[in-house]
Amino acid sequence: MFSSLKIGLVLVMMAGAGGGYLYVQKLQKDNATLKTNQIKLESAVEDQKNVIESQAEDFKKIRNTLDKLEIEKAKLEKDKQDLSKRLGKHDIGNLAENKPGLVERIINGASKSASRCVEIASGSPLTEEELNGTPNRECPGFWTTP
Repeated sequence: MFSSLKIGLVLVMMAGAGGGYLYVQKLQKDNATLKTNQIKLESAVEDQKNVIESQAEDFKKIRNTLDKLEIEKAKLEKDKQDLSKRLGKHDIGNLAENKPGLVERIINGASKSASRCVEIASGSPLTEEELNGTPNRECPGFWTTP
């Protein structure tokens, strides 16, 4: 009887040891899985940081471009107002009926100046006259006189 009790205890101890061994094996597998997941998570966090930095840089570039466009818009608005003032001073239709030669000369001169504006905008170098302080009246915003 005592020997069957010993055998029973040994079997219980072996079953406990076997169960403990299997439990430790499961914990080791879970630990390996968690380490892999942690590496993936750290990589994803780093990628997200890079994306956020890139978006911040893009936002700064967009803001700078928008600021430049607002400045350019203000210049164009001023040019539009100046042109509106110049054109609003005269009744061109009445002037054309009474003094067609004068109106023709003015329109031809303005057309020539406007063509020069297109040339300057396309990259044509400024003439000596333009560099020496006689800007084109049709496009004063294209350059600054020294």
